[in-house]
Amino acid sequence: MAPADTQQRIAELTTLNELALTLNKALDLREALDSALAHIVELMGLHTGWIFLTDESKAFTLAARHNLPPAITYPGPAWNDECDCQELCVAGKLNKAVNMVRCSRLRGAIGDKRGLAQHASVPLWSGDEILGILNVATTQWGRIPSPELHLLSAAGYLLGTAIARARLYEQVKIRRVQEQGALLKLSQELLVADDLEPALHRLVRVSARLLEADACAFIEADELMGRAILRAAHGWVLPDECAWPLTLDPDVPHLWYLPETTTDLSADALTDLPPLLVQQNFKGHLAVAVTLGGIPIGTLMVNSLSYRQFLDDENQLLGLLSSQLVQTLERDRLHQEALARQRLEQELELARDIQASFLPDCCPEAPGYEIAAYYRAARQVGGDFYDFFELAADQSRLHDPYWLAGAPSNRTERRMDSLQHGQTLISGTERHSAQAASANRLGIVIADVTDKGVPAALFMALSRTLLRATAIDGRSPATVLDQANRLILADARAGLFVTCFYAILDTGTHQLTYANGGHNYPLLYRKATGEIEQLRAQGIVLGIIPQPQFEEHATILEPGDILLFYTDGVTEAMNPQRELFGDERLIEVMRTHHRHRPEEITHAVLEAIGVFANGQSQSDDITIVVLKRQE
Repeated sequence: MAPADTQQRIAELTTLNELALTLNKALDLREALDSALAHIVELMGLHTGWIFLTDESKAFTLAARHNLPPAITYPGPAWNDECDCQELCVAGKLNKAVNMVRCSRLRGAIGDKRGLAQHASVPLWSGDEILGILNVATTQWGRIPSPELHLLSAAGYLLGTAIARARLYEQVKIRRVQEQGALLKLSQELLVADDLEPALHRLVRVSARLLEADACAFIEADELMGRAILRAAHGWVLPDECAWPLTLDPDVPHLWYLPETTTDLSADALTDLPPLLVQQNFKGHLAVAVTLGGIPIGTLMVNSLSYRQFLDDENQLLGLLSSQLVQTLERDRLHQEALARQRLEQELELARDIQASFLPDCCPEAPGYEIAAYYRAARQVGGDFYDFFELAADQSRLHDPYWLAGAPSNRTERRMDSLQHGQTLISGTERHSAQAASANRLGIVIADVTDKGVPAALFMALSRTLLRATAIDGRSPATVLDQANRLILADARAGLFVTCFYAILDTGTHQLTYANGGHNYPLLYRKATGEIEQLRAQGIVLGIIPQPQFEEHATILEPGDILLFYTDGVTEAMNPQRELFGDERLIEVMRTHHRHRPEEITHAVLEAIGVFANGQSQSDDITIVVLKRQE
C-alpha cells in the first residue's frame, strides 16, 4: 500500500475512532448525533448531511443536520414535502449498506442548492428494527469511491448501535422512574395501612407487576413451629375456601432448598418441593431472603410460568421490595407493641385506681391529734401501703386477769411475757372496759413489699387484706404481725415478702403500742426535749419464716410530740452522684419543721427529697404518715 493510502486509512480509522468515542461519551442523543454527523461528513470529504429517526409511531423526524444549503434550510417548505428516501426505506428498498438516492427535497427546492442533487442513504438498524436514515449529500454527478462507502457503512453501523443503546438507556431511565414512582406509592400505601394482611397482599401484587412476573409470594419462617407459612400470594392457584395463612412446608421454615434464581424451579430445587408449590408449575424463579436485624424471617419470591432468566437489575428491584416488606413488618410489630403498651397502660391505670381504693380516702379524726399521709408509687402501681382502722378491744387482754385487775400505777412499767413471742405487754393504771378500748384505739399500719410494679401491687393487696383482717378485732401489735405472717406464708407463693410497722394509739391515754416486722424505724420528735428518737422493736419481715419473734413496746405521746412513719423510698432516694438521702437528712427536716402541721411536714420532706435528687428519677415507692399530738 502506498504511503498516501496508508495515511488515508489511518486518518479514516482515527475519524471512526473519534466518532465511536463521541457516541460512547455523549449523554444526550440529539447532541451526540449532531457531533457524529459532522465527523461523518468530514470523513467522506463532503459538506452536508442529515439524519432522520423514527418515533414510536414509526414516523420519521429530522434528528440532526449539518451545513444545509439555503434552499433547504430547516425549518422550511422543503421539509414538508414527501421524501423519497423515507418511502424507499419503509418499502424495504434501501436494501444496500449504502444507497444512492436522488433527493426529492433538493429536486423541488428553490434557491441556492450549492450544486447538491443526491445523497448516499444509509439505513440505521437495530436487529430487524429500522431506527432511522443517515443521508450524506453530494452533487448530481458526484461519485463516492468504494472505500468511502465502506466507511460510511461502518459509520452507519456505529450510529445505529449508539441510537439503540441511547433508546435502551432512555427506556431504562423511564422504567426506573416508573419503578421508583411505584415504590414510592407502595411505600405511602403501606405506611398508612391499618391491617398487615391486606398490605402484604398489596405488596406482592405490585412486585409481580413491576417485575412483569406471573406470580409473587411472601413465605414467612415460623421458627417456633418449624414450618414455612404462605403469608401473601399473587398469581398462585390456591385451594377453595382455604384457611389463611397457609402452611406451605410443615418441616422447613426457611425453604433453604429453593435456589436464589433459576429458569426451571422443579429441576433445580435441592429437594422435593412442597405439594402446593409443585401444583403452581412455576419455571422461572427469583427469590431474596427477607431479613430483620440480620436474621432471616422469610423469603420473597417471584415466578413465571415460562422458562425465564431474571436479570441482575430485577434481583436488585426485588431486594428493594424486600426492604419495603421488612419495613412493613417492623412497622406492624411496632404498632402492635404500641397497642399492647396502650392496653397495658390502661390496665395499669385501672390497677392504680383499684390500688388507690385500698388506701384510706382520708386520714381519720383522732381526738387530740392531727394526721397526714402521702403515697407515691415509683411506677403506675407499687408495693407500699398504709392503713388506719378503729379497733375493738384487745380480746387477749380482756381475758387477762393481770390486765383486768389493774397493774402498778406507774404507766410506763412493763413486764415480759416469754410465752407470747418475746413481746412486752403494757400495764394500765386502771381497769379498761371493752367499750372504752374500742372507742379510743386507732390502728396504724405502714408497710413495704420488697418489689415494685404489678407483682408488688398484687402482694400488697394480699398483705393489706390479711393485716386488716387480723388486726381489726383489737389484737396486740405483736400478735397481729405473728398471725399475718402465718397467713401470708400459707397464701403467698411468689417468693415476695413485706416489711411492716404496726402501732395502736390509745387516744385516751396517749399510749402508743407497736411492733415491727423488719420495717424502717419511725422517728419520734419529743417536744419537751427537742430530741428525735427511733421507735425500735426487733422483728423480721413477714413472709419468710413460719415462727418469727416480734418485740412489742410502748411509749406515751406528750403534747407537741410528732411521729413520722416512712418507707425506704424516702431515705434511699438518690442524687446524680448515687448518694442516699439517708436518715440524718430526714431527721434534720423533722427538726426544722416540728412547729408545723403534719401536712406541712410531709410537704417539707418531699421538697427536701426533690432538691436532693436534683432531677434523678424516683426509684422506689414513697409513703409518709405524720402524726402529731396537739399542744
